[in-house]
Amino acid sequence: MAQSDTVYRHLPVTREGVPLYIINGHIIMNVNDINPNDITAINILEDSNIPANFKNLSQYGVVTVTLKKTIKTQTKSLREIKEWLDIKADTKFAVDGFFIDDKNLMVATPSITEINILKNNDLSGHLKDVVINIWTLNPANRRYVPGKRLSTDKPGVIYIR
Repeated sequence: MAQSDTVYRHLPVTREGVPLYIINGHIIMNVNDINPNDITAINILEDSNIPANFKNLSQYGVVTVTLKKTIKTQTKSLREIKEWLDIKADTKFAVDGFFIDDKNLMVATPSITEINILKNNDLSGHLKDVVINIWTLNPANRRYVPGKRLSTDKPGVIYIR
């Protein structure tokens, strides 16, 4: 298993015990949306083998899947998702509750099961920033982490359950 839970920046509800699936090097996808006949290679990455752009998403490891070149996957970039939701404020993105560090990642649109929009206001009530959480998991594979604040967490803060 990868590093402890307190290392990962995440929302109060996160994916539980399920690795991150990366298709063709840059697409986040749900394993249920992959046809086994379309796969040419599978790699399982843990700990030091995980590229820096996936580190925060990797609490339960990363599975990279390479599909046949002829297989096309419908995707949206994070920018396209922000525009589609008509959000103008500064935006942070999360997938299955874990914050995304690499803004170049794409999300397979058939894998999106739900999108949560969390708005943070400043003391005067003005919109400060937005967190868009993209779920690729059904609710049974999500868990609640008590005592966690939404997007104001700073690296190095330790939370005790």
